[in-house]
Formats: sequence, C-alpha cells, structure tokens
Amino acid sequence: MRKVKVYMYIGILTSLLLVGCNDSYLDRTPETSITEANFFKSDNDLELYSNQFYSYFYNNASCGVAMTDAPSDNAVNSNTIGEVYSLMSGSVTPENVGKWNWEDIRTVNFMIARAGNATGSKVNHYIGLARLTRALLYYNKVLTYSDVPWYSRDLQTTDNDLLYKTQDSRALVCDSIVADVDYAIQNMKTAADLGGNHTYLSKDVALAVKARICLQEASWRKYHPELKLNDADKFYEMSISACQQLMQMGYSLCSDYEGLFRNTSLVGNPEVILYEDYDRGLSLLWGYNDQFGGGNAGLSKDLFDSYLYINASGEAVPYTSIEGYNTKSITEGFENRDPRLKSTFLYPGWVRPSSDGQSYVQYLNSILGYQSIKWEPMYNNGNTIGYGPGNNCFGDVSKYRFGEILLIYAEAKAELGQLTQTDLDMTINKLRDRVGMPRASLSNWLGNIDPVLNAKYSNVNSSQKGAVLEIRRERRVELANEGFRVSDLYRWSMGKTFENQGKGLYVGTKLPVELDLTADGKPDIAVVSTQAEKDAYQAKGITAYIVGVDNFLVTDDGYLEPSDAKGRYTFKEPADYYTPISVQDIQLNPNLVQNPYWQ
Repeated sequence: MRKVKVYMYIGILTSLLLVGCNDSYLDRTPETSITEANFFKSDNDLELYSNQFYSYFYNNASCGVAMTDAPSDNAVNSNTIGEVYSLMSGSVTPENVGKWNWEDIRTVNFMIARAGNATGSKVNHYIGLARLTRALLYYNKVLTYSDVPWYSRDLQTTDNDLLYKTQDSRALVCDSIVADVDYAIQNMKTAADLGGNHTYLSKDVALAVKARICLQEASWRKYHPELKLNDADKFYEMSISACQQLMQMGYSLCSDYEGLFRNTSLVGNPEVILYEDYDRGLSLLWGYNDQFGGGNAGLSKDLFDSYLYINASGEAVPYTSIEGYNTKSITEGFENRDPRLKSTFLYPGWVRPSSDGQSYVQYLNSILGYQSIKWEPMYNNGNTIGYGPGNNCFGDVSKYRFGEILLIYAEAKAELGQLTQTDLDMTINKLRDRVGMPRASLSNWLGNIDPVLNAKYSNVNSSQKGAVLEIRRERRVELANEGFRVSDLYRWSMGKTFENQGKGLYVGTKLPVELDLTADGKPDIAVVSTQAEKDAYQAKGITAYIVGVDNFLVTDDGYLEPSDAKGRYTFKEPADYYTPISVQDIQLNPNLVQNPYWQ
C-alpha cells in the first residue's frame, strides 16, 4: 500500500508544498484543496506527506547502496566517471560549480514545523521519521561542504537573519544530526511493531543510519587533521552503541550471500533492515545496464587481489603472498579463493541463468577490468522472465543490511583498540562462516600484518593496526560494488588513490595474445596490435581488440588500462575532498564564507 500511496499522492503533496511557500495564499482556505489550514491534522496526514521521504533513502544517501564502486580503486575508471575526476582535473571551480540546493531539507522541515498540530498514536513516529530524513540529508551536505548552515525549520521570506546567516560549524551541525537521529530512535516504531515489513522506515533503520553516519564522522575526524576536530572516539563509541542495539533485535545473516543481490523478493530475509520493494505486477521496475552495473568501469585487479587465498593447509592468506599471483591466467586466479570472489566477479565458465547454457564471454571495448555479476537481476520482458540487463528488472534491492552493521562494529572497535576475539567471532567470522571461509584470528592479525595492506593504508595509527587493516579488507570484499568504496576512501583520507585509474585483466606483454575466458581450453578473444591481426582472428571466429584503438593500452607489466590513464590527474589535499561553494551563492549571501580549502 505504501508504494501505491507514494505514486497516488506525490502531485497533491507537491501542490501543498507550493501553497506553503506563499504566505499570502495561506489566508485562503478553499474547501476543495489540501492546504496547510486543513492538513497536518492526523498521523495519517503525516504518513501521507512523509511517503515522499523514502526516495532520499533509496537514492544513495550518505553512501551506499549503488550498484558500482566507480570511480575508485575497486574499478578501472574512465576519466568520464565521477565528480572526483572533475575536481582533480581542475574543471570544477567556485565560479562554475552549481549552486547548492536546500529544497529537500525545506520539504522535511515543512512537515516538522507543522506536525505538532496533528493527533494520533503515531505522531511521534512520523516526526521521528522526518527528523531521521533531515539527519541523512544534512550529513550528505556535511560530506560535500563540511561547514553548512543549520536550519531546524522551513524558512519564510521574512526570515532575513536566517536566510543571510553564515555557515555553522561542522561540529554543531553533526551534533544536531545526532540529536535528530536519537529522537528518531527514541520515538519511531520498530520494524516488528510495523508488522515486520522492512520496506518501512523504522527505529531499526534509524539505528543503522546512526551506526553508518557515526562511523563515517569518526573516521573523518581521526584521519583528516585539516578539520581540527579531535573527538573521533565519541563517534566511534556512538556507532558501536547503535550496532549493539541492532545486534540485540533479532537480525542475523541470511544463508545465501548471492541471494541478497540476485532475487525476486527479500520478504522475510533475516539480514535486511530496509529494502526497496519492486513489483512486476505493479510495473515497479528498475534498470540495469548491459555492462553489469559497472558502466564503462570493470572491476579492478586491485580489488581482485584483495580476496584471500586458501592454501593447502586450509588457512586464509593474502593472495598477494602467493608466488606468481601477478601473472596467473584468468582461470588460475579464481582457484582456491574466498567464495565471495565468484559471487562478485564474472569467472571463467559462468553461465547466465535462463540463457542457452553457453558460457558468457566478456567483451573489452568498454570494460577493461573484470565484469561484475553481483547484481545480475531478474527481468521481465514481455512474457519472458529471466536474468539479464534492461529497464524492466524487479528483484528487490537492499539498502541497509545486517552484514554492514557487523563490519561497522568491528571497525569501530579496532580503531579504538578494543577489539577482542569474541568481537571478531560475532562479526567478521560470522560473515566468513556464511560463505565457508576459514575463521580469522585476532592474534594472527596483530602479529602478522600484511605488508601490502600496510603500504596501502599507511596512515592507520590504531594500537590494533593489523586488525584495522584486515577489517578494511573484509569490508571491501563483503561490500564490493555496493556503493561504499568512494566514501570509505574519502573518510580514510585516501584521496591519492584516485590518481591511479586502475589495471584490468592480465594479458601479458607479447602481442598478439589469445585469452581463454570460459575455461574450455579454447581462445575466446584476442588482444592484438594491428588491424591485420584483428582481421585474421575475426576470420577464425575469434573476437579481437586492438591496443590503442579499442579504448585501452597494455601496461609495461602486461595489464589492460584505460587509454587516458597516464598521469592526467592529481588529487589536491585536502581541497578535493570537498566541493567549493558557488560564487553565485556567496553573491546572494555575502555572509557565507568560501570553503577554506578552496580560498
């Protein structure tokens, strides 16, 4: 019913909001119109108005859930992907950056300011829902600009002092965000109270939002000295507390990792805290492109190497510690690895469900890395139901899940130097148990630090450094291609990572080269140097790609990379972590101060 209400009443709510913006119009109360004078009278009115807030939770608010990690070190990135490359290239300036927009926060504040007039048993629940939404929207602005003005109500044209105020400090705004989330936690109904329907915003979601936001803010304060905020620990502790409450609410990991992402329904899934419900019968569908959720950015060799290797003794060890790992064939690279690798990466011999049974062959002209199969969706095409791309997919999409909560808890504990083996067993090892991975040992993590991770995250300074590093690996693997990686690199102050657009498949340095992508012992594609070589392979029925022509080059060590990848970008610390304020906004409000990193 909520889905139907959203679509039925969005036009009415828009009209109401427009009426609310005009003070003089409120003097009239037409009997045939929904106006401020006759609305916001019951909790049903609040429910109707707040249905529009769900879109903010679905549209990648405060990191996750997207279906790609591009641009980041999880992807092979074209220079056309992502705002970060616009920042690094210098094409974004205070003079041409877009003006900031407060319409979404005003929409929420409009309800909060009037909700006190309503009666009903769920009024406080819906006020909590609105304040939770405001917190989420505001933290997105903090992540973009850092210091921003805090507005606790919708502004009128007469509010000159508020309309022309300067920014409030990040510290004040984040404290206000936490206060909003805490109100939501105290006043919203649990998912169980709402009939166990995890498409509804609930207290459970509020706890997940708090855990996610507080972990992010703790990391920003710990790893970004330019903020001059030295109270990261209190945010780690708040994040841990939110996780602990969720861990006592009956959630558990589902048995099917792949089913979280490739499904027809998430109803009853014990891991899902909030999901977006799609319905073929109601024509509520979503789109998935033919390049497996990565656009023109395949998954990177760097991500591929992050998945652990299971040795002959049954121990999980870094893949990068295996002799010859860097030049293994595609088929060899998948052997004896963390099973989540084959749940995420297109592997040799993979067959698309409902296909003709033929192994899928990757193409290279737009995807240089490994293709992803993590979000391979169910689709409806006329009378045909199957798996594959298109704009008619109807599988449900998880937005907050318990697996992320376990990772947040473990990371916060390790950053504080408080992680125990018991903590590890009830978080990371549960994630590993699900997929059949050997369990992790805290003493091993602390005593045998992986040099590759140590070099990658060289600024980690916890007393449990080895644990922090391995939890970052686990987070990267578990949440790959779920939209978290960019925000993770930002909060850990890893901006320089974006300068490297990434390596893709290994092909070697001697061209032409034939690649067996289906593990049947026969070449499926070839990488060549000339048109004549391509023509020769095409004549034999083998697809061939030309270096330098088909959008890629081969590195000196034999990997595919984007043809535009060489030394084009410099990440400017700390400016490129933030977006400048538009000169137009400062002209409208001279009391605004330009972001100090962009002055």
